[in-house]
Amino acid sequence: MNGHILINRKNIAHNFSEIKKYSSNSKIMSVIKSDAYGHGMIEVAKSLSTSDSFAVATIKEAMYLRSKNITKEIVCLQGFSNSEELIYCSKNNIRPVIHDSSQINIMDTTSLSDSIKLWIKIDTGMNRLGFNNLDFQKIYKKINANKKVQNPIGIMTHLACADEDDDKFSDKQISLFKKIVNKANIELSIFNSAGIIKYSKNNKDINCWLRPGLMLYGVGPCSLLKGINLKPAMTLTAPIISIKKCRKGDSIGYGQTHILKKDTRIAAVGIGYGDGLPRKLSNIGKVFYNNNIFDIVGRVSMDIITVDIGDKDIKVGCNVELWGENINIKEVANSIDSIPYELMCALGNRLEKEYI
Repeated sequence: MNGHILINRKNIAHNFSEIKKYSSNSKIMSVIKSDAYGHGMIEVAKSLSTSDSFAVATIKEAMYLRSKNITKEIVCLQGFSNSEELIYCSKNNIRPVIHDSSQINIMDTTSLSDSIKLWIKIDTGMNRLGFNNLDFQKIYKKINANKKVQNPIGIMTHLACADEDDDKFSDKQISLFKKIVNKANIELSIFNSAGIIKYSKNNKDINCWLRPGLMLYGVGPCSLLKGINLKPAMTLTAPIISIKKCRKGDSIGYGQTHILKKDTRIAAVGIGYGDGLPRKLSNIGKVFYNNNIFDIVGRVSMDIITVDIGDKDIKVGCNVELWGENINIKEVANSIDSIPYELMCALGNRLEKEYI
């Protein structure tokens, strides 16, 4: 027996509708990279069928969607890295992001039988992917001159600090972006989940395409939600596989990191770091069962965690919740200096997914 991931597709669709209501005149590029943040790329794509496009990180992810008969436009955020990938994009309605001069060279040396839609990424200060803003006019002119490139061309950038409470950088990035992209026949995209909430309403001139990710899965991307009602899509549970009576002074788990201060009952739960549960939750994490919160005691091991259940009425086979409807994943992440993205994406293939 081991852990179980329950995915609520209705909540994913609900979260999408909340974003759509918030920015009704914008197109939605739903971000489903990294197996839809651990939620299952294909099932999530089906749940978000009213999206205007899907965004993935790699060509391999795009190819996987196409192999499963997902026909909607796909944006590949890392773009292509060779001629074969460029040709595949042109033939399969995949819109790659151009962010490096090497990709321009590939376009110059590749013969395309089909036209292609593109995004150009500008670096406005994150210093990760994107062309230097001073090079934009030259890059845009070169790409626009290619007869195989469809109009309109998309221009995007990425906000580095939108999810920070004390964000003083996004306004600078937004201002720079506006100065750069003063052309008529283009589409624009800048706002991720936190940017949608904090900046999109005051910058309607550049919110043509929104790129929600975390919000789709019911996790607030920043402390201020401004009336958006998000519902968690993922609930992580695991079964109790053993219950043991222990005495005051007994130690629990590897390294004897927890010493009991009183007689109690310890439940062994079938999940561990082999399933992607962070080891940092050792002696810190919580689980929920039947309106009770219990402490994880001792170290998280590969396949098992141990929980102090005291004298509560719990039996072998009962499933406890590690995050979901009753334990907020943001609180779990904050307790170990992590982020919800990392927790969700880390869950392993050993965990079965169930969709409701």
